[in-house]
Amino acid sequence: MTEPQRLAAKLIAIYFPQFHAIAENDAWWGAGFTDWESVRNATPQYPGHAQPRVPLGGNYYDQSDVATLRWQVDLAKRYGVHGFCHYHYWFDGRQLLETPTNLMLANPGIDFPFCFSWANETWSRRWEGRDHEVLMQQTHPPTQDSWQRHFDYLIRAWQDPRAIHVDGKPVFVIYRPQNIPKLPDMLAFWRRLAQERGLPGLYVIHQKSYDLPDASMLQGFDAVFQFQPSEAVHSTAYRPRSIRQSPLFRLIQRLPERYQDWLRGLRTRLQKDLTLHDYASVWRAAVEQRPEPGLTTYPGAFVDWDNASRYKHRATVFQGATPALFGYWLGELLKSLPERNLPENFVWLNAWNEWAEAAYLEPDEHHGYEYLEALQWALSATSATAAKGN
Repeated sequence: MTEPQRLAAKLIAIYFPQFHAIAENDAWWGAGFTDWESVRNATPQYPGHAQPRVPLGGNYYDQSDVATLRWQVDLAKRYGVHGFCHYHYWFDGRQLLETPTNLMLANPGIDFPFCFSWANETWSRRWEGRDHEVLMQQTHPPTQDSWQRHFDYLIRAWQDPRAIHVDGKPVFVIYRPQNIPKLPDMLAFWRRLAQERGLPGLYVIHQKSYDLPDASMLQGFDAVFQFQPSEAVHSTAYRPRSIRQSPLFRLIQRLPERYQDWLRGLRTRLQKDLTLHDYASVWRAAVEQRPEPGLTTYPGAFVDWDNASRYKHRATVFQGATPALFGYWLGELLKSLPERNLPENFVWLNAWNEWAEAAYLEPDEHHGYEYLEALQWALSATSATAAKGN
């Protein structure tokens, strides 16, 4: 008898903790600020631009309320999400936006797998075009005292029975490894401490959104995951659809020259400084992306992407997103899992609730629950096809 394939895809959705007030954001952006302010105040940047995005029923929730986390987990489980990857903001002992994560840790009855992604970047006013104005400096002192402080917080999550594991090792994700001096030494230090605490080790993954300047920076990592859509856009698999292929372009070409010039000028004015991508083309590139040479590579997925609520006329917008297309391309990605021969069938989804970048599964006023339903369909259809093949 042929050994059955591992059928179940484990979809891990990135979880953003920016929807509760903190003192630092009060000081930087105004009293009571959360990312909901940006989401509410978004405006269309061209005709037909789907902004602002409005949560279903006006549910501008507060993540400092544990009921919010319970609602999110119940909804995710109902539609087949395997777990959440919480963004983790750590500045050499100082944390930001940690409340929902700490609520999850303090409530073991919220039965849902999780891991952390350390978003180890400096915070600045880049949304306002002022990258030079630093709000919170990210430093990485290469000392055992600094590494120990971080470990002492993380071990609580790594020892939690809900932690996502590979071969019994808790998963930890790092976004920008090139920022961390002596990174292999830090990981070796953490692994030794983890084993002293009874764990078999750690499973460390790089959240890859572009090529690192030096592949040696991944020394000490067990795997990467392809963070979409940025990783696909920067890949050789991405073939942007030329405007010359569009019916609108062919129509403009038939018009008198003076009208062609006017329409081209109007298009430029309407698009401002926007960067526009075709949703389906980027998804196709994500499905076609190859693994990193010599390193376990988990695929990534994305719901949608439009950061106009933050960047306004400087936004990046992926045009043409629909629940049906999302379900189709996610299904195509899931079909590729058996040939990837992964230790776990993880797929990393951007995102559960990144509303300010329109990367969210949570229901909204325009589509209701359709993205969640598309995800559920893709998961069930792929499992059914694999089962039939066995």
